This record gives sequence, structure tokens and C-alpha cells, in this order.
Amino acid sequence: MNLNEWSEQLRAAGFKVVLGSRQTLWVSNERISMVRVPEVVLHLPSKEEMRTVFRKSRAAILSFAVEPDEGRGANCWLYQCTDPEYSLNKLERGARSHIRRALGEFEIRFMEQSEVLRLGKQAYYDTLVRTGLSPEHREAFELEYGRPRRDTAYIGAMKGDRLAAFLRATAVDDWVLLAGCSANEFLPLRPNNGLIYYVVHHYLVVKKFRVVDYGLSSVQAASNAEGLHRFKLKMGFEAVPVHRAFVIHPLLRPFANRLSWRLINGILKRSPRHPLLKKAEGALRMVLHP
Repeated sequence: MNLNEWSEQLRAAGFKVVLGSRQTLWVSNERISMVRVPEVVLHLPSKEEMRTVFRKSRAAILSFAVEPDEGRGANCWLYQCTDPEYSLNKLERGARSHIRRALGEFEIRFMEQSEVLRLGKQAYYDTLVRTGLSPEHREAFELEYGRPRRDTAYIGAMKGDRLAAFLRATAVDDWVLLAGCSANEFLPLRPNNGLIYYVVHHYLVVKKFRVVDYGLSSVQAASNAEGLHRFKLKMGFEAVPVHRAFVIHPLLRPFANRLSWRLINGILKRSPRHPLLKKAEGALRMVLHP
């Protein structure tokens, strides 16, 4: 799938999409923002490009990652793997043990979206709670996974007729983007380790993609970021220091101040797991404390 095909499929799935520079797209996220993808492209977008995205999308915030410099310090990790010879033997001892256990406990295979929709609800909600988010304030699982996504492949770890964990893989041009969910009940059996190994090996070694992108570290003040950081490093990903930038719409910039930040934090004390508020707090914090 190339970038133009991906753009068309995202629009068909209901996302706002604006073409960016240097083989990038801006895609709607959490209703109020546009995120630039792929995250592994780290150039600074021009002011004209950002004005165009604001105008076409009517978003409140733009988010993108760039290489750190004197004016933009590293505030985030980008997790990527580019090893064309990725293998079990290259990983540390603990990772090898966990992967072998997972491969022995689960059937890991590509799945239809309908299977994930039927079996993946518990994994979705458990993952939200583990990452400090409230399922009650997030889009329902049936809405999140019910809309057709022809741009996405699903890979699951099955234990009998139950789905312990699954990954979403989006493969475009020479890169692959991963995101996943897992059920608490099966975590002692290490399904995530087996899934990640299977998928990274498949795309880098078998399919010869250039890079597998496992996302950026969280902007949330309270999350399980430290545990995720250790897990991704253990699985062979490189943590690349980047600057995650948030640009607020010009009409809203007068409201991006410390009073607004304190107000959001006050609301978060009453609703500490609200995903939109947590991300808004993180974005505003990074704008005020770059």
C-alpha cells in the first residue's frame, strides 16, 4: 500500500486526512487534533503547511515529532526497529525466555477484523485501564473496531477460542506502524512478547520493510510509560530521542496559558482517567514548558 492508497482508505474509514510534505499525512486523532504520520519522518513542517492543515481540518491542535535541536529539547521517545536480521538470538536472555513461553502457549496468526471485533473487547478495555485511561470516556470498542479498516492487518495471540492479545499493523511504502491491546488475565503467559517478535520478524525479515514503528512515549503525566519503555527496549526497539511538538490553532493561542493548564488539572482531579483531558493536559504542558 502506498501513501495515496492509505489516504483514501483512511478517509473511507471516517478520518480527516490532509496531505503533508515529504511523504507524510496529517490524520485526525481524538476529535480535536491532527497527528502527522509516519512518526519516523522528523523534519519540521513549514508554517504554510501547518496553516493549510488547520484550515482544511479545523483541528484545534497539530502534533508531530521532530529531531531535537537547541530550541527544541528532547521530550519524548520514538520506538523503532530497523534490523533486517532481527532474530530471537539477538535479544536479551529474558526476552528470549518470554518469547519462547508465548510461542508455546499461544497460536499467533493473522486475523480478520471481524474476529477481533468478536473476541477483543476485554483486551481493549484492560489496556485502557492499565495505561491510566477510563473506558467510560473512550470510544466504545464496537465503534473503534467496527468501522471497516482495509488499511490495517490484525495479528492475534489465541489461547484456545479466546483472544489474549492482538496487534494492529499498518504497512505503508517501506514502514509499518504497530499498536496493540492485551487482556490482563493472560499477561503472565507473555502474549505481547510473542506477538511483537512474530510481527517484527515478519515485516523486517520476511517482507523486507525498512522500519517498524512502535509509537511515541506518552504525553500523559501519569501513565505506565516506564514499564512500556523497558518492554520495548527488551524486544529490540531503539528508543530515539525526539521533540514532540504541539501547535495550537492561532485563534486558540490566547487560551494556552498557565490558568488554562491549572483549570484542566483541577478537572482531572475529579475525572483522573478521562483520555481527552489527560492528552489535553499533556499537550498544554509541553506547549508551556517546551
